[in-house]
Amino acid sequence: MNLLVIPLRQARPMDLGNELSQIIQRDYFQTPSSFHDDLATVTALRNKVGAITNESVSTSDVLLLQEYYLHLIHLKRKFPPDSIEFAWYGTLTYGLSGPAKLRSFSIEQLNVLFQLGSLFSQLALKESRHTDEGLKQGCAKLQLAAGCFQMILLEQEAGIPVPNDFTHDTIQALKWLMLAQAQEMVWQKAVSNGKMKDSVIAKLAIQTSEFYSEALKYGNASDYIKLEWINHITVKKFHFRAAAFYRASMGYQDTFQYGEQVCCLRVASESVSFALKLKKYVNSFVIEDLQGLVDTIERSLKVAEKDNDLIYLKVVPNEKDLKPLVGTVIVKPIEPKFEEPTKPLFEDLLPYIVIQVSQAFRERIDNYIKEKFANPVVSLNKMMIDFLTERNLPASIDSLQQPENLPELIIKHSQEIIGIGGTNVIEESITETSQIAGQCKGLLQECKNRIQLEAQEDDMLRLRQGTQRWTRESSSVAGQKLFPKVEKMELYLQQAEAGDKLVLSKYYDLKPYLEIYCGGYKTLVDYIPSSNYTQLDQNITSIISDIRAAVNEARNLEDSRKDLLRNVELKTKDNPILPKVIEDYKVNKTRIYQNEGVIREREFEGVFELHLGIYNKELMELEALKNKQISLESEIDMLNKRFISEFNIRVSESQQARGESLQVLESVYSKYLDIISNLNEGNKFYNDFILKGTGVLKECEDFLYKRRMEGRELELSIQHDHLPARIPPDEVCPKSQAPHDISLAENSAPSAPGKWQ
Repeated sequence: MNLLVIPLRQARPMDLGNELSQIIQRDYFQTPSSFHDDLATVTALRNKVGAITNESVSTSDVLLLQEYYLHLIHLKRKFPPDSIEFAWYGTLTYGLSGPAKLRSFSIEQLNVLFQLGSLFSQLALKESRHTDEGLKQGCAKLQLAAGCFQMILLEQEAGIPVPNDFTHDTIQALKWLMLAQAQEMVWQKAVSNGKMKDSVIAKLAIQTSEFYSEALKYGNASDYIKLEWINHITVKKFHFRAAAFYRASMGYQDTFQYGEQVCCLRVASESVSFALKLKKYVNSFVIEDLQGLVDTIERSLKVAEKDNDLIYLKVVPNEKDLKPLVGTVIVKPIEPKFEEPTKPLFEDLLPYIVIQVSQAFRERIDNYIKEKFANPVVSLNKMMIDFLTERNLPASIDSLQQPENLPELIIKHSQEIIGIGGTNVIEESITETSQIAGQCKGLLQECKNRIQLEAQEDDMLRLRQGTQRWTRESSSVAGQKLFPKVEKMELYLQQAEAGDKLVLSKYYDLKPYLEIYCGGYKTLVDYIPSSNYTQLDQNITSIISDIRAAVNEARNLEDSRKDLLRNVELKTKDNPILPKVIEDYKVNKTRIYQNEGVIREREFEGVFELHLGIYNKELMELEALKNKQISLESEIDMLNKRFISEFNIRVSESQQARGESLQVLESVYSKYLDIISNLNEGNKFYNDFILKGTGVLKECEDFLYKRRMEGRELELSIQHDHLPARIPPDEVCPKSQAPHDISLAENSAPSAPGKWQ
């Protein structure tokens, strides 16, 4: 019995232990040295898995792969799912393809399942095909191989991205091929028995043919099933169809239905004739066995037709008028059993999800502090500055109380602006932002270049090969999920550029006044005109004194809010959430894990909610400061109205000029803070853009690589594309032809010609 074996994939060598060690060192609050033995074990396992070859497969390799597969399940729970890149070479096509490189433990598991399926297919053919027990064991292993490919298909349904040669059609073809060969062993056992009814053997044979037909359907739809395999599967399909109708003819002969006997033999003869047309590149033993069946059928048909024409004179019906030949399914995909290892690796390592949850909580805490404290404080400060500026305070009273001296608040603003960095910090920030914006534009252009390059290559190949042969989807269709991301990147950059120009315009308007602030005492004195001293009556003096006290209280509120923010930051630093998450994980493992051993993130929400309670005191304090500011604003507004009604008619020109100058400086201070805030936001936007844009660029590179691999495979297919002998188009689709060897098991002599009936 000559069957196809599935060649093992080839793993690109890697030091898995070293990769995991670096992740522990970088992302965990534990030391890699604590897991030295586990790291060494997983490294050795991966190396042994990569060293398995087609020439020396054994049952120990199955145990090795199963052990590695189970450890991968535990690694998925302990480490980030995309933390390590695994690379494998495909072996189904002519020569190696790839490597397919993906950052995923799940992909590594799929490759291990493929290796298991390959091993089972090879071990099945090592079993004796001359004993019932050997056929039984071989059939069982082929069903296990089909089960491995069935598991890969189920993972694909879960939405896991897979290598190109793991497409649905390819894996389906392999699964059905394994089932067909398993059913063939059942048929072989029935034939060898010698006592099985012809009708039973016919049902087993037709079902074998149907399994091969399924494999052929998916194989023709795949770009990774070679022509040699397609021809082999096609020959098998028609061989067993012929064998089934040959056995059915014997059943009709036994019941004296000679017309039906002739019809069945004619169908069998047509089937083997189709099979012979596909014998190119098919193993000689398979063809020799087919020829034996051809000879048997032709002899039987010749005798049956002669006897019916001369003796029985029965009407020979058409095939469609025969009783349908229904197959008997004996085999099915059987998923291999995986026994849990006695000691899981990295048992004492915190699951990465715990670290991830803690990091996510930390980010949420930062956002919480920003939302509940930082933003409200900034908003309250700005509201007070705007409130005072709109009422020309404290400039209006400074021009009266200090007609020649610099007001204390102006000096304070000057010191604060100089402390921040004055115009230098703005210009440096503008330069830095411009540079980062340039990097973002370059990143966008790199994305566009890869998309454009892929489109140019596709157009060139489409032009070279012709649209009828270059059948893959166009670039616009293939990239319909990727292209909108690049378009959004461009839109965001355009909006950011417009915002940058607006901030720059505001800065240049303020720059002369900022230079006055940064010039220190002398430039401020030179800019602010002195005014004449005015004798104020007792009532005005009292109002001004009250306003001054209220304005000072506003400054005190601002200082209180700054102190509050510092206290919140210190409390956050002194109360990390990670230890609380770890403690909850250790105490409540049963509650936190799902039945399938996956951690439920939502189970930690209670820890987060309790942790936020440490800020309740500060929240109440901030609310009190807010209410105090509302009350203070009302008081200042009332006092200012009294001041205006009492004093405006007495303002001299020099006092008005001084007041306007002070008011300009107050406004400049407020706008300066706005520009600093805008520049910080712009800088953050561009840095975030680079982070996310780099991910899009990686997608563009993967898109280009994937399309190039597809193009290369399609070109190879086209180059070898020679139509086989004409057969009905609904029976078999043309595949690329090339005189390459096929992987066939030939470790023992085939059955005598004609025995496969």
